Amino acid sequence: MTLEECITEAAQRMEISGLAYGHGTDNAWDESACLVLHSLGLPVTEQADLTLQLDDQQLASARTLVEKRIRTRKPAAYLIGTTWFAGLPFDTAEGVIVPRSHLADFILDEGQPWVVANDIHRVLDLCTGSGCIAIAAACSFPGAQVDGTDIDPLALQLARQNVAKHSLGDQVNILDSNLYQHVTARYDLILSNPPYVPSATLEQLPPEYQHEPSRAFDGGTDGLDLVHRIINEAGSHLTEQGALVMEVGDSWKTLQDSRPELPFIWLETGVEDSGVFLLYARDLRSL
Repeated sequence: MTLEECITEAAQRMEISGLAYGHGTDNAWDESACLVLHSLGLPVTEQADLTLQLDDQQLASARTLVEKRIRTRKPAAYLIGTTWFAGLPFDTAEGVIVPRSHLADFILDEGQPWVVANDIHRVLDLCTGSGCIAIAAACSFPGAQVDGTDIDPLALQLARQNVAKHSLGDQVNILDSNLYQHVTARYDLILSNPPYVPSATLEQLPPEYQHEPSRAFDGGTDGLDLVHRIINEAGSHLTEQGALVMEVGDSWKTLQDSRPELPFIWLETGVEDSGVFLLYARDLRSL
């Protein structure tokens, strides 16, 4: 059996098993390729030789990992200990939300046309989790100092591990801070992918998401407890020309209706209901 045939077989098994995706991949083929390549000790790249002939041991190894994905419903990122975000590899760990965010496009585009990249000298990432947003921001804004905050010990440990993985210790600082609690600087850009799922809907999430810590999703009754706190305090932590960019997912309509005084700019991400907004410091000063 060739590598391509093995991946195809795995994808078919996953499709009929009704798995959910969204942890670095959005379809059965990509996720199968990730699992199979990892099981073979091959890099997860588009340059993989699909004509490679697999021996019986390699085939058994690949099938075992795929069956584990199907049986446990754990995200592939937890099973293989790594995933990709904004074109960068990140270590993963159970107990910390899998790296992902619709903020990736904004970061990869260096914030254009909404901010001037050369004017970004300090960046703050609230609810940093694995550190993926903070690290991606550091790569897109190489002249900026980046702070990432979180209060979860496991997340802080993993974020620092990922900072070290990318040799960014001189540029990225991970802080044990409840949002702005231990933040003293003013920032040109504040980024955040906070919990924004209404508490009552958490149990409706697919099994894959149930393997992640509920605190990473639980945004309170309407999903916006932390979102409002971040917005309300952002003005005092932004520079004069600074901007706040945040993901709120499906809660975007609730947020917009609850804050009619704010001129939200909803950014295109290519994904429906991604709920990524931008607000400038001038719009937040009076809050």
